[in-house]
Amino acid sequence: MTEKTAVKAYHWDDIPSRELKPGIIQRGFRSDGVLVTYNYLEPGCQGSPHSHPFDQIFMIVQGRVKLHVEDQLFDCPAGTVIRIPAHHVHYVEPPAPEDGTAINVDIFGPVREDYLPIVAYQGDEFSR
Repeated sequence: MTEKTAVKAYHWDDIPSRELKPGIIQRGFRSDGVLVTYNYLEPGCQGSPHSHPFDQIFMIVQGRVKLHVEDQLFDCPAGTVIRIPAHHVHYVEPPAPEDGTAINVDIFGPVREDYLPIVAYQGDEFSR
C-alpha cells in the first residue's frame, strides 16, 4: 500500500511573487505534471513574442487583453480561454488604461523547468 501524504492548501495572495517583466507580476503553483501561473498584467506592461516546447492554456479571469498567436489576434475579455500549442509564437498586448489590471492564469504541461524557482516554496511535496 502506498503511503498517503497530507494535502496542503494555499491562497494566491500568500504565494511568493516575482516581477517577470516590468508590469507583469507572477505567482506559481505546480503538481507533478502541470505548472500554473497567476499573473497580474498592468497597463503598459511589455509582453514579447516567444514560443516554448510545451502546451499552454491561457485564461483571462479579470480585465481585457489582446493575445497574438502566430498570425491570429484574439480580443480577450474576462472568461476567455485559449490553448496555445507548443512551438507557436505568441505574446500579449498590455491592457488598455481604461480596462485596468488584467489577471490571467496560464497552465503549462508538462511542468516548465525554467519556472521551478517560483514554486520552490512548495518544498519537498514532490520528493516523496
